[in-house]
Amino acid sequence: MGTLEVIKKFIESNWIIEKAARELIERLPLKFRYGISYGPTFRHWLGFLKESEKWDRDRLARYQIEQLRDLLIHAGKNVPYYKTIFEEYGFKPERFQSLDDIKILPYLDRMTIHEKKEQFIAGNMPGRAFIPTYTSGTSGIPLVIYATKETEEKHWATIVDLWGRIGYTPKSKVVFFVANIRRGNRENLPWNKYSNTLVLSSNYFVNEWMDRYMEIIDTFKPEYLIGFPHTIAVFCSYMGKSKRKFILDSLKGVIVYAENVYEWQMEIIKEVLGVRVFSDYGMVEKVIHGGACEHSTTFHLYPQYGFTEYLHLHDAMCELVGTGFINYAMPLIRYKTGDLCAEIRGTCAECGRNYDTITRIEGRMGDFLITSDENIVSVYLDIDFSVFERIKRFQLYQDLPGKVALRIWPEDSFHIDDTQRILHEIKRSLGSNASKITFDIVLLDDVDVQPAGKFRMVEQQLNIRSFLKFL
Repeated sequence: MGTLEVIKKFIESNWIIEKAARELIERLPLKFRYGISYGPTFRHWLGFLKESEKWDRDRLARYQIEQLRDLLIHAGKNVPYYKTIFEEYGFKPERFQSLDDIKILPYLDRMTIHEKKEQFIAGNMPGRAFIPTYTSGTSGIPLVIYATKETEEKHWATIVDLWGRIGYTPKSKVVFFVANIRRGNRENLPWNKYSNTLVLSSNYFVNEWMDRYMEIIDTFKPEYLIGFPHTIAVFCSYMGKSKRKFILDSLKGVIVYAENVYEWQMEIIKEVLGVRVFSDYGMVEKVIHGGACEHSTTFHLYPQYGFTEYLHLHDAMCELVGTGFINYAMPLIRYKTGDLCAEIRGTCAECGRNYDTITRIEGRMGDFLITSDENIVSVYLDIDFSVFERIKRFQLYQDLPGKVALRIWPEDSFHIDDTQRILHEIKRSLGSNASKITFDIVLLDDVDVQPAGKFRMVEQQLNIRSFLKFL
């Protein structure tokens, strides 16, 4: 059985082994969860980023042309989907000479990857080298993206370089807020401590645990808090209205990632904690990575990480389209991210980097639900992806606290029993908060995609600000 057949079988039927492996990995310290990140590839890439951030625009463009040519040649030889596409479009990657040459190829969307996932896997790599990573499904179509240890080390080195703009190092004491953690400690608590890292579950944002978290953080004395912006904003809102005095003299900054951060969220965090809120922009698909400048809130996109195109839409807004350089196991070329940006510049006047600079990113807004007792619940699904095989999309729609419509767009092969499997997995992923939400199942025929092409897993009609008593 060839590599592609093995991977296809693994994707389609072996989710139990995949899930068990993921749970094992999630019990390890974070540095090991990123593929034992501090190996030679990590160190080389981190040094390269430091050196190349001084390059001018012409040298960066030459580097991107070289990286694109190598990636396209690899994809044309080893990736079934691109073998077909290149032949269909008469594209010869060996002749690639200009960044504009890539425009002959079609855009790639999430649905195509979902439907033809095994065709995107490089056939010249052994199956044992692949590391599965998972998108959160915030667009209604969760994906499995396969990478390698080298990919993960480059990705983590990019993050360390970015966070280093506000003083972070791998030795910094940090608190991570995550939706779900595997409870490996003896007391079976929703938090864990690994060396200089404290991990707290945001699925336990109720008064009892919020107070306990404050005590744990106070004792731990972290230098950085890291998590989704809406998660940290909710926690800070609770801290702000708490009668207990809470001062973190050790704190140097707050790092938020994975979704758009609103100005009012930053105001809450800064008012309560009194430190810089620093934004990280990236994705599991690993085609684009960027983040804030150390001197301002504008975003820089790493030209070493991937090639970014800007698909003009309306009202001076552009959709970000990415081709990643670091993942040869499952390369994605001209991938439409569904994320929007505005006001693109070629150089940052504050720091002098010749990276693409944008004033704001509008995409992946905070996905959350409101329980019947008006608590805010982060939605990050850690579930059996096989439940989505017979549906086109799903969506969680809410316009009343404690009540959610589970909208499902079925495939022709869909069976009514599939609704209960999907609902069971969603409830399990939400943990104890699921008991405070009533779900109504709604089957629909047509997919109503938002005008900009961004389909939300959570269609939230309630105003989160009204549930933050601190405001």
